[in-house]
Amino acid sequence: MNLAKKGTIISVKQVAKRTIEVAIKVPADFSFRAGQWIQLILPELKYPDLKGNTRMFSIASSPNRKGELNIIFRSGPSGYKRTLTKMEPGTEVIFSGPYGSMELPQDTSRPFVIIAGGVGVAPFLSMIRFSSETASGHKVSLIYANIHKEETAYLDELLRIEKENPDFKLLNIFGQLKNGQLKKAVNGLMNQKAIWSVIGPQGFVDFVGKYLLGRGVNAQDVVFEQFYPELSPPLSND
Repeated sequence: MNLAKKGTIISVKQVAKRTIEVAIKVPADFSFRAGQWIQLILPELKYPDLKGNTRMFSIASSPNRKGELNIIFRSGPSGYKRTLTKMEPGTEVIFSGPYGSMELPQDTSRPFVIIAGGVGVAPFLSMIRFSSETASGHKVSLIYANIHKEETAYLDELLRIEKENPDFKLLNIFGQLKNGQLKKAVNGLMNQKAIWSVIGPQGFVDFVGKYLLGRGVNAQDVVFEQFYPELSPPLSND
């Protein structure tokens, strides 16, 4: 049972343009699997929000980081985000979880290809960090799409991990995602019996999902998080 627990704000900082990281002190016995998420409750909103004082966030930190977890989100005008962004260290929050069944594949012999848009990368950051720390043997490729380079959270860390871990490959895509960019990014991966995971805004998932499934990737080998693509005829090769 995922009962509500108390947490304390450690820090709130900007980690990329329009991208905020919140570090939360949690009970030392709190544990989770890389890829899971929490429900975060702000006891008091400084700014009104019609959606209330609760949101769901993927955990971006590694499960090895005991007593602390990190979440990230795009800054925005909602009362919830404005309140969270301005929280001072030591402020108490309430959270429940962990929730979710997404995790690193059990089969390490198959490549694991992640295609993430924006802060949708959060649960995969947890996986990548954990996999690298534990030398799990997963062969992970991250195709990381952002409109602007300066919005790419943890770019320096990901480049460092790629340098240190031969089983991790990073490919950044900047600007509006197009067929040609995606084709180039997945070239060489389509015939390796990879396991795919796609996460991001609805339009992003629609685009990537149609591309992969339209080019023969088995639907059973693709995991969609948050949103699922509305399938239509395959995309052109343009």
